Amino acid sequence: MKKELQNKLFKKYPKIFVQKDLSPKETLMCFGISCGDGWFWLLDQLCSCLQFHVDRNHYPQVEATQVKEKFGGLCFYTQSRNDYLRGYINFAEHLSLSICESCGTTTDVIQTEGCIRTICPGCLAKE
Repeated sequence: MKKELQNKLFKKYPKIFVQKDLSPKETLMCFGISCGDGWFWLLDQLCSCLQFHVDRNHYPQVEATQVKEKFGGLCFYTQSRNDYLRGYINFAEHLSLSICESCGTTTDVIQTEGCIRTICPGCLAKE
């Protein structure tokens, strides 16, 4: 993800991304968000839901420990969570499989073979 978009998420959700400034011995979040720009809006909505429910229900704060693409899907790892919040994360991870990681479209999205990617035909043709 472009630094500009990543920093928007870091600034908007400082409690979720508090580990971004820790060392690699403590967290993998120090390496940033490792996925395409197309999932920015999905991550924004996920973090919004997570933070809202943490604040509203006095749940323990969710802290992202790693956010990346793996096997064509979003992986959002956290340090603390409950089953309710895990449901949001699972749903977002599932939705990522039908959203182009490059541009964010949901039209005609495919998963490539080999190095698995979730991508639309237009973005695939640009590669």
